[in-house]
Order: sequence, then C-alpha cells, then structure tokens
Amino acid sequence: MQTDLTTLLAERDAQKHKAELEKLREENQRLLQQVSDRIDLAKAEITESAIEKTMAVLNHTRTWLLAIVSALAVTLAVIGFVGVSGLTRQLTTYYTDTIHNWLRFDDANSGSHKVLDDLRTSALLDSLSLRYERNKGRNIFSQPDINDAERQRLMAIILNPSADDAQFRDALHLLIASRGMFGLVREDETGKKIVDILKNDKYSNDKRAVVLETMSNERSLFPVALQILNDTTGRNDESILMDAFANVRQFDEQRARRFAEDNLDVFKSSHNRVELAKFLIAIGADSTNIDRLLADLRRQQAQQYEDFVWNGYYQELIFARIEHGLKAAAPDVPALARFISTQMDKGLQLALSDFSNGKPYLHFFLDKTSSAVKQPESLFGNAALVDAIVKAQPLTAGRLQKVSDFFQTTDRGLWVTTLMMTPAATTQLILADGRKAQGDEILDRVWLRVEEKAGQPALIASWREKTGSVHEGIVTDIVNGEQAHFLVDFNSWQLSNYTWKTDPIEELY
Repeated sequence: MQTDLTTLLAERDAQKHKAELEKLREENQRLLQQVSDRIDLAKAEITESAIEKTMAVLNHTRTWLLAIVSALAVTLAVIGFVGVSGLTRQLTTYYTDTIHNWLRFDDANSGSHKVLDDLRTSALLDSLSLRYERNKGRNIFSQPDINDAERQRLMAIILNPSADDAQFRDALHLLIASRGMFGLVREDETGKKIVDILKNDKYSNDKRAVVLETMSNERSLFPVALQILNDTTGRNDESILMDAFANVRQFDEQRARRFAEDNLDVFKSSHNRVELAKFLIAIGADSTNIDRLLADLRRQQAQQYEDFVWNGYYQELIFARIEHGLKAAAPDVPALARFISTQMDKGLQLALSDFSNGKPYLHFFLDKTSSAVKQPESLFGNAALVDAIVKAQPLTAGRLQKVSDFFQTTDRGLWVTTLMMTPAATTQLILADGRKAQGDEILDRVWLRVEEKAGQPALIASWREKTGSVHEGIVTDIVNGEQAHFLVDFNSWQLSNYTWKTDPIEELY
C-alpha cells in the first residue's frame, strides 16, 4: 500500500513538473518572439552580420535553457517524493529572470546591449577604415570622410578607458587622420581632450603609448611631450621617452638635440640609441660619441654573424651619414668621398631593387641591409664628388674596375648610370691585347663599365678616336689616371623614375 502511495505521489509530482515545464517553454517562445520584434527595430542600426551573430547567441541560450530545465524536470520526477518542488520553482524563476535581463536591449548593462554595441562599433570602424583606404588609393591626399555623428562615436570610444585596445587604436587613427594639416599647426579642443588621456591613470600604458605614437606630429601633444622629456623622476621608460622625443623634435630642435646628446650613451636599447644618433647626424651634430656607438654596433654585429640574427643598426648609421653628406648645401667633398670609399671597401654597393618589391628604385646596399637613395642626382650629378671617390685611393686598373662597378646600374639590360672618363693628354689605357689608348688621341670621353668575360668580371673601355674610329677592349692597366676627370653619365628624367618616393600622407602619420 505504501509503495502504491509513493508511486501515486511521484506520478502526481511528475505531472506537476511537466505542466511547469510546458509553461516555461511557452514563456520562452514568447520571449523569443519579443527578441525577434526588437531585432526588426534594430535593423536600421546594425549590420546583417550583427543580427546573425546575435541570433546565434539567442539560439544557443534557448538550447541551453531547455536542456537544463529538461534535465532538472527528469531529475525532480525521480526524486519528487523527497519534496523539493520548491527548488524547481526557484531555479526556474532564476533562469527566466536571467534571460529576461540579458535580452533587454534598452538596458546598457544587459548582455544583449553590450553585444550589439560592440558589433555596431566594429561595423563603424571597419566601414570607415575601408572607405579611407579605398579613397587613399585614388588620392594620396585624401582624409577620412567622417560626419558629426561618426566623429562623436569615435570620440566616445577614445574617451572610454575600458575600450577594446584594437578599437581604441583604429578610432584614434581615423580621428587624427581626419583632421589633416590642422592638427599639425594648431592646438584645438579635440587634441587637448585626447592628450589629457596621458594624464589619466585609468588608461593602460598601451593606450597612452598609442596616443604618443599616433599624435607624434600633432602640435597639441607638444606641451605634454615636453613635460615627459623634462621629467627627472625616472618613471618613464625608454619607449615613452622616445615617443615624446619624436614629437618634440618637430617643434623644438634645440631641446630635442640636448635630449639626444644626453641619452645617446645612457639608453639600453640599441634601436633607440641609433634613432637618437640618426637625428643628431641629420641636424649636423655628428660626434665622436656616434663613432663609439658605431664601434659598439660593429662588435654586436660580429656576434650576430655567429648567432644567425640581424638588425642592421650599424648600416643605418652609415647610410645616415652618407645621406646627410649628400643633402648638404655645400658638401665637404673630400671627407664624404673618403667615407664612401672606405665603405666601398667594406662592401657598400649601389643597386636597383627588383620588381618583387614594386617599382624599382636606387638604393645603397651593405651587409644584408639596404636604404633608398633619396636624392640620387646629388651623388651622380656631383662630378667633383664622383672624381674624388674614384681618386680616394691610388688609381690602378683594379681600383678603376671597383669604382666603375659601384657607379653602374642597369634595369633589364638598359643602362641607368655608368662611369665616364675624360682623359688627360698623358693618360693611357693599356688593354689585354697589348693595345694602348692614348689620351691625346681620344675624342671626348671613354665609357667604362664592368662586364663578364670568359666567366670573370672585366673592366671594359669603349672610345672614339679623333680619326672617327671606334675601339673597345679589356683594361689591364692605367697610366696617369689621376690627371683624368671622372663623372657619371645619366639622364635626369630617367633617374627620377628610379628614385624612391614616399607617400606624403604616410610621412605625416
């Protein structure tokens, strides 16, 4: 009899739980219908992908809820005789309220609101970024086209300390780029608000570093950047100091120079020391301290050979010194010629890049590292410098072959630059077949170049005699070459097509 009573009670509780489950399912269906209705209202504000992602979350939630309640109902049907139906009601209420709260789009703290807000933000940033890059492909001077509502949204992201780091960076980049030249010359309220982030402890160091990096050319950043350089507490690490230095150098060269000179031997990072040295070289403040840095980098590079790693810092300073010498209004020809000649002995070369890197351009190459020749005509067009480089060492046939090889460049068989010699009357070229080319018998110039003969590089000379006959041969010796004059033959228009040209917008940002 007791067994029958227990069975009846269990069946009664099971029926009761089944009815509660059915009620819960109906409530869930009603909630899902409300969600669908609200999504229809939100379509104007979110993208199709956002809706799909949201529905996926909701479907997952529905499956999760039904599975839990079903499992709970079965369990309670088995153990109903112990009287725990109250627990069922509490759990059902809890999960129902949880889903209700999560699905409230009008509540800024609800899960659904946060998901949709994040999707809207991502969609906005992606749309603006793609539109900006597309327009930049058509016109390199274009700026992001941002309306007032979008600008306010970007500022809201930037002024939110808890914003996603990637979204923060994208929003800041778009907003700064949209200001164009304006932010480079004037301080404004937008710039000041962004700069105030550097004083706000709620922002992470990563976000502050992004502000320093993105606004490195902005006038609004200058007062704060100057404070960072003048801070003697030691709380700012090298990377922060270098970001501040990048801004100060734009507006106060003398303060930037003092900072660079004070920290050239203090900083630990070789990269940062090289950047400071390059700045000093560029403003004409080269020194023996940079010579010592070069020696240190050379020793480090010797170790890199053994460790199979590479950074190219030593070469960067070599290229910086050559570039500064070439850019000078009145270059020190003897000193620059000696320096370039010395680097030639260490492997310095001139070459054209290949098409795998885009349009070919002239560059210096030294020990696995290259640097674009930004003003090639200042080298090739300076006949006095070319002549001094050729004569920086005793002029033998071997030396003449070396400098001829250095100055010659070709693009798919077409000559771009090549060395020429205007011989003196006493200058004499001795050829492999025993012939001699006498300077006073040569009309105008001799074309010098290095070509492969019998599998070996050889110095080839071509010239026209005053009689009109043309001659060519392999040079094995030169006499009185110091009396001759050397220059590089090139076409200015053609050379400009092989000159590295940077994107003006990229230089600003």
